[in-house]
Amino acid sequence: MILIFYALRRELGDVRRRIENRAALGQGLHGLRGRIGGQDVAMVATGIGIAPARATARRALEVLPQPRMVISTGVAGGLTPQLRAGDLVIADRFLIESEDGGLQSISVAPRPVQLAGDALLRAGLSAAAGPMLTARRVLSSAADKREAHTRSGALAVDMESAAIAQEMASCGAPFLCVRAIIDAVSDELPGAELAAPTGEVSMRKAAAFFLSNPSALRQVPTVVRNMGRATAAIAAALQALCRGTGA
Repeated sequence: MILIFYALRRELGDVRRRIENRAALGQGLHGLRGRIGGQDVAMVATGIGIAPARATARRALEVLPQPRMVISTGVAGGLTPQLRAGDLVIADRFLIESEDGGLQSISVAPRPVQLAGDALLRAGLSAAAGPMLTARRVLSSAADKREAHTRSGALAVDMESAAIAQEMASCGAPFLCVRAIIDAVSDELPGAELAAPTGEVSMRKAAAFFLSNPSALRQVPTVVRNMGRATAAIAAALQALCRGTGA
């Protein structure tokens, strides 16, 4: 079975329509089982952030102890000018942010990265390979993202993948992180920090934010459009990876 981690349901987008024989996971895990590209998969929702991702990955190994491959997927923020919404990134190394703001480097086995790139190319998809930063907070401003790139050298940023990689190291399965960009380095994400770890946003807090920042409303259609591009890219990538990596 291929074990696939993602943060929130809405990141699945088109993926759900491609899953055959869907069934709920249960046993303390949120997500679903099924088949993609001829492979059995278990898709596990972690919620947002390092701590929820760590706890969920640990529980997943208890319930599903011998995955054939592990994939961390979902959306990510671009940290370099070359990346746009819908572009795919494969992590060939992680930088995880500590509580004191320092960065710990985590290596990734090169063979799965190469196989993933080849599988995507065969499916007519391309991906940039490079370091992925796992941050402890949403980098919603262009200034924050530029500073993060200067500090880490990472191509993109998420909030879960490095923590999942650390927890999965003990199972011995090949590990991949393939994410789709939702915001370019120059894009602003108005109100992104309003989301709870579950992804839920208080209507009261959202109303207060947009009343205080009315110009942010103009950016909402772009964010929605970019999410559509990213989720379509994730769906295509997962199908290609399940078919083509030999898991």
